[in-house]
Amino acid sequence: KIERGEHVPTLPLILKISVALRISAAELMAATERNLRAETDL
Repeated sequence: KIERGEHVPTLPLILKISVALRISAAELMAATERNLRAETDL
């Protein structure tokens, strides 16, 4: 549901995702911001 934008992820979920991806939560958030910015530039 998160992928479809139906739910906003909580901080614990963001931390779990970052651990699974082996990156920091800050890196995950920065990548998310870049992707969102790129989508609006289309």
